[in-house]
Amino acid sequence: MPTDTDIDPLVVTDREVTVVGPVTDRAAAASASRAPNGPAAPQRPPRTPENAITDVNEPLLAIDEALQVEDLEAHTEEDKRRWWEFAYERNVGVLAVQNTTNPHAPLLTDSYLVVHDGTMTWNIPGSEQLAGIHVRRDLGAGTFRLEYQRAPIVALAQNWLVSRGADLGQVTPNHEWLPTCDQPSRELEQRLAQAGDRYWIANSYTSDLVLDPAHSSGGPPSSNEDLVYDFNTWIIAEDQRPAAGEHPVRVFYEDVDYPGRTYTLREGGFPDLDAAYEWTRRAGAPDNPLPPIGIESARSAAARATSPAAAASPAAAVAPVPPTTNNQTATRPRTR
Repeated sequence: MPTDTDIDPLVVTDREVTVVGPVTDRAAAASASRAPNGPAAPQRPPRTPENAITDVNEPLLAIDEALQVEDLEAHTEEDKRRWWEFAYERNVGVLAVQNTTNPHAPLLTDSYLVVHDGTMTWNIPGSEQLAGIHVRRDLGAGTFRLEYQRAPIVALAQNWLVSRGADLGQVTPNHEWLPTCDQPSRELEQRLAQAGDRYWIANSYTSDLVLDPAHSSGGPPSSNEDLVYDFNTWIIAEDQRPAAGEHPVRVFYEDVDYPGRTYTLREGGFPDLDAAYEWTRRAGAPDNPLPPIGIESARSAAARATSPAAAASPAAAVAPVPPTTNNQTATRPRTR
């Protein structure tokens, strides 16, 4: 999900990509900061009363501060590579962190982080922008291990962390970062975060485009108030343990109202992956709602229609087709 910590949003036009706001070479900066033998990454000054965070849109903790492995060595080269993938990256915001300590001494052992990686905007289109990070420290050996799992939405990053021992309440981003959402969205997020390995993620796509409607008319760039934010994420998942009467494939769809600071998360059921992929081709269209999770058996419907009770009952009322004029065909109104 895009956040206010992201800068320079992409503006997509017919044949070009421009940038709104200050232009910075983030790709080059990211490459330099990730290279172990490259230039030293800038250090963030420590938090003091004079520079304490007051803007709720600023990450509550820098990623290098949250990882807390400065005095430790990576256990393996792979742990070191993973650390460099996030360490000192300016566009990674820490949304939630849980630290656990040694029961016999006030020393950190494990850390669980939920982060938003803004560099994914410049990666392959549709890339997952959230991640769960698990840091394990062996203080006796002076080493650390770091593993992570990328995720398209916060709830799935939490799911991975919970499966590794994190407390869901402590790895939940605070309300100041997340846009407000409705109760069905919160319930679905809770269910996904605690679903364990029930859902196998087949694919996902995150859109964070900022569209300029003035481009097609050839006019000057629009003001920020007139830009169109196409921020949404769809996820196709197979339910490994579907309940009786439910479709085995789900689509989870997160729709973000960026200017309004709100979002919703919904789910729909599909008989197979092909049907789910077909829905995503027009994801979010007003006339393309998510179908219900439950299966409506055609055999049961036919049996009800031909049952003796149905035959003895008066015929169901059928709405008359309105007359047409000028050789126009009557159509049903489109519903949301």
